[in-house]
Amino acid sequence: MATDTALPDISLDDADAGIIAQLRADGRAPYRGMAKELGLTEATVRSRIKRLEESNVLRVVAVTDIDAAGYGLLLSIGVQVDGRSPEDVARDLAALPAVFSVNVVVGAQDIEVLVCARDAQDLYALTSEVLARVPGVARLTPALAVDVLKNQPDWVPFNTNTGNSFFAAGPDAGGSALDAVDRAIVLQLSHDARTSNRQIAAELGVAEGTVRTRIRRLETEGHIRLTAVTNIERFGDASLAYIFVEVSRSDRTQAVAKAMADIPELGFVGVMLGRSDVLGITMVRNTEHLADFIHRRISAIDGVRRTDSTLGVNFIKHDYRMARIVA
Repeated sequence: MATDTALPDISLDDADAGIIAQLRADGRAPYRGMAKELGLTEATVRSRIKRLEESNVLRVVAVTDIDAAGYGLLLSIGVQVDGRSPEDVARDLAALPAVFSVNVVVGAQDIEVLVCARDAQDLYALTSEVLARVPGVARLTPALAVDVLKNQPDWVPFNTNTGNSFFAAGPDAGGSALDAVDRAIVLQLSHDARTSNRQIAAELGVAEGTVRTRIRRLETEGHIRLTAVTNIERFGDASLAYIFVEVSRSDRTQAVAKAMADIPELGFVGVMLGRSDVLGITMVRNTEHLADFIHRRISAIDGVRRTDSTLGVNFIKHDYRMARIVA
């Protein structure tokens, strides 16, 4: 798989879009099956996937559910900075394994981070003893995701640090549904989900049947999703926008969240506890596009009282290998 982040001039046609859609649904879809579905030759599908990967447009990876990895809590945290540049603080935050997304933003916050924690005790230690003590961090404003209705990380930044994340955990990581062999297999798939079972087995020194059985089990139980992600830089001047929604009445929270989840442009929708009632994440071209999207699509939802938002300007880290997988 290509690691060069340069973006050569490459135009995507309907055949490319069809291949990407097939791989998003099943990252290990057979070449022959995709060719039949799309009306292409198998050789064409193979060459197109290779071109998309080598042009840094597409990666086919394993996305691991944070609960399966032993992290029961998912938080969005706004960070206000004092005495240092937000970029410098963001780089320090990005070095922490529990922090899997760091984005310098404009708005009421200086940085938006996504973090995971194993339990309440782990969360308290992370926020009060780790994040709060990073030089330059003045204030943390957290929101705990209590129900994730939608999480489709189809467009992600390739030119960022992905970090070690849970892959650095030892074989006895508490609360994880993945044992040492599972994590070793997932680590291989996180680099290229189309790596053959035979190749993974040879790399790990286990039987090919073991690899095949474990991958099937991990997918069936919802612990991993093998899918294609595409480079957000291919979206032009796109930036990630975080939209925090306050509802008019608490009994309207779920209805508002469901209405937001039906909006195709929103890649993430979660019911939150703390900073907002609902969080939506989307891609926009600029502040004008964000304002128009909020006014036309979010504020028009029955039960939305007010919104707040931040707009990403510099992704420092995003580990797209981890997510709350939603069926």
